[in-house]
Amino acid sequence: MNNQENSGLTNEKKLLLQAAFLSEEAGFDSWKQWRETVDIEDLDTESYRLLPLLYRNLSAQEVIDVHIGRLKGVYRRTWVENQVLFQAIAPILQSFSEKGIKTLLLKDAALNLHYYHDNGLRMMPNLELLIHSSDALMGINLLQNLGWEATGKIPQEILLFSQAIGFKNSANQFLILRWHLFADGFSEKAEHDFWENIIITQLGELEINILNPTYQLLYICAGLKNQAMSSNKLADAAIIINASENQIDWNQLVIKAQEYRFVWGLKNLLTALQEILNISIPSSILTQIINLPISNFEDREYQIMRKENNSVLDRLNLRYYQYVRMVSDENGKSNFLGFTKYLQYLWGLENSWQIPYHAMIKGIKRLVPQGGIKN
Repeated sequence: MNNQENSGLTNEKKLLLQAAFLSEEAGFDSWKQWRETVDIEDLDTESYRLLPLLYRNLSAQEVIDVHIGRLKGVYRRTWVENQVLFQAIAPILQSFSEKGIKTLLLKDAALNLHYYHDNGLRMMPNLELLIHSSDALMGINLLQNLGWEATGKIPQEILLFSQAIGFKNSANQFLILRWHLFADGFSEKAEHDFWENIIITQLGELEINILNPTYQLLYICAGLKNQAMSSNKLADAAIIINASENQIDWNQLVIKAQEYRFVWGLKNLLTALQEILNISIPSSILTQIINLPISNFEDREYQIMRKENNSVLDRLNLRYYQYVRMVSDENGKSNFLGFTKYLQYLWGLENSWQIPYHAMIKGIKRLVPQGGIKN
């Protein structure tokens, strides 16, 4: 069984991160240990996505190994596939711009384009683009006109709780068009802050909006609110800090993590970065973050998420926390009737009276073993 510490990462994934980032003896020792404990021909997706970074670090140190050729091949393939995907985003951004739709490039593509400084280092499973909700229906139509096919039901109107739709094209490339920033709960004030903290990067002659370094880190913390720590997210955060350390407003990061209840994510991310990769973080900031109090709301939410098996009540509570994140006022108050509407939307129900019955059915299905009831 793999050993796991506070970061939640297996020992193998820690070794891979260290081999991909650390220099000289420390990095090489991690590489040797990792190579001896895994089958490099049969890696999980998370580990496989770190191979280009591993190749860059090993080649920079002129490491000679039988696996270097394979790692180089993964790096080259990633570079080619990313170039093709970036070619697909250009006409979309141009089309949106011509219609006056403001766009914000998110996640994989934004990180690859601006922070990694090498299109072969960061794999991009898809493109992800944020627009304002008032432009969502127009954006959907424009994508369809450009030959992108929706992978889900196209909304006739943008409802309060809807937030994104996926698309694919004839080349089997994928794009997520998002009109709310967070997948499972959004705050208008938070989204306004993110839109106000953008910088411009270049794709050829095309200018593209992305999040600034402080808010890129905050967005990673938001993702860790309801997900286990991943080596890919740690790698992204390390790259952001290494590429733009002097541009990060650490105090602002702390303030906003508290305001939007991403403190657990911030604590876990930065402590893991220092413990595993020895990333440079101001000691005063790290001490402050470690000692940050956790709100009752965030702590209850986090403890439920950490459970291996959640009850129906637990999952209803998580849905309620998501709902509260979206609609709570400045005093943290929300409307229970609105929560029933939220559940009705999530579960695709025609009437709110169906909610208790549907919740009961979901609980029964959870108790029944796969393959049916056994005698």
